[in-house]
Amino acid sequence: MPRSGFVALIGEPNAGKSTLLNQMVGAKISIVTHKVQTTRARIRGVSIKDQSQIIFVDTPGLFKPRRRLDRAMVAAAWSGAVDSDVTLLLVEAHRGLTEGVGKIISSISETGLNGKLALVINKIDKVDVNDLLSLSKKINENYPFTKTFMISAEKGKGVDDLRRWLASNLPEGPWLYPDDQISDMPLRMIAAEITREKLTLRLHQELPYQLTVETEKWE
Repeated sequence: MPRSGFVALIGEPNAGKSTLLNQMVGAKISIVTHKVQTTRARIRGVSIKDQSQIIFVDTPGLFKPRRRLDRAMVAAAWSGAVDSDVTLLLVEAHRGLTEGVGKIISSISETGLNGKLALVINKIDKVDVNDLLSLSKKINENYPFTKTFMISAEKGKGVDDLRRWLASNLPEGPWLYPDDQISDMPLRMIAAEITREKLTLRLHQELPYQLTVETEKWE
């Protein structure tokens, strides 16, 4: 039976959500920088595993909003999670159970997500194995996650196991996108986002968080 469903990626800024999305899809559709809060809107990427079509929703990082743009980004992140069949909470292995992660877990309890919730400890190559096990135990004591995965999104470690689990935990039903479509974003918009990524990487003290790129001509 074919399966299809939505998987939301949530976590603090720089947890590796966009990197994981690109790894799962096998193409660059979400921008990745070492600077925080560069993903602004919900970006959907499509991955196929066996008879399952997994639609990933990359959300902006969850943080304490200060400006109107911040509030809109955080609202978009929670909206993506509430509407999904499965939600993945990404946590950086070397940073562990931070205050921000703790607040996200508290908000999960209050929000009442509809689908399954799995913990994904990312950047596992940065810490010792024993530290990973104790971190997993500590976080699971704060919330009863359906499953815990340990991965390196950048290097692809553990990603296949995660993809297999997701594929088997989506609801049965027809695919929602053609089998050759990897995103619901037009190519013009992907080009604009990648241009914004390059500008973000090259601007430092004067980093313009309000920066928007529009594609005027496309060939």
